[in-house]
Amino acid sequence: MNRAFLLPPLSGDELLELQRLVRAPTTSAGLYRRCLLIWQLAAGYSIREAGQSSNLHYTNAHKWVKRFQAEGLAGLDDRKRPGRPRVHAGEVEELVIKTATSRPADLGLGFTTWSLAKLETHFQQHGTIAPISRETIRHILSRHGLRFLTGQTWCESDDPEFEVKKTL
Repeated sequence: MNRAFLLPPLSGDELLELQRLVRAPTTSAGLYRRCLLIWQLAAGYSIREAGQSSNLHYTNAHKWVKRFQAEGLAGLDDRKRPGRPRVHAGEVEELVIKTATSRPADLGLGFTTWSLAKLETHFQQHGTIAPISRETIRHILSRHGLRFLTGQTWCESDDPEFEVKKTL
């Protein structure tokens, strides 16, 4: 039989915060599982039983318990991960914003509004920056609070029965 994990006694504030996090509908699934693990260990469950009921592997349960013992409740939060560094930043972002907010006619182009495809083509043809995708352009614009409006389409017809036909 598994023996209970000897977790140091938790303070009343820690127990209340664990309970709040376990019951809150906005708690992420991962944080919920980790809080449930600690809650069950405090109740006297073995680490294997607590890990199984909170859907954490035994080795992961040990990792989270060690972090909790070292850092308290803050140790149960996900840590920020660095991710891939941005390829286009700084001057490139400024150029994308400056171009997207300018009038195409002022740049000698034969159209009146920008689209993501037109911006991508413009940057490719002029070679002012390294190749940049539409999605990267969209992200840059989004970070600066800009977005393109989606177009609306409609259908017109000379058919006298068009109104009836379009509802079928």
